[in-house]
Amino acid sequence: MIRVGFLLLLALGWAASVHACPGCKEALFDPGQLQQKLSAAKGYAWTIGLLLSVPFALIGGVTAMVVRATRQKARLSRPG
Repeated sequence: MIRVGFLLLLALGWAASVHACPGCKEALFDPGQLQQKLSAAKGYAWTIGLLLSVPFALIGGVTAMVVRATRQKARLSRPG
């Protein structure tokens, strides 16, 4: 049952991401003004990269906080 739910969630998520940015395709389709189009493509690439890095930064920050708190608690509870 969990497998079916996971596959359904994956299918719904995949369909939304496939059609997520039709504006990008239309903005880069015209072969004229190549330099402007390359600048726009670089901007899209940077934006996507930064948006993808946010979850990793949040998970890393929370993990660092938990590790630090655990080490501090272990240090305080150690006799001596």
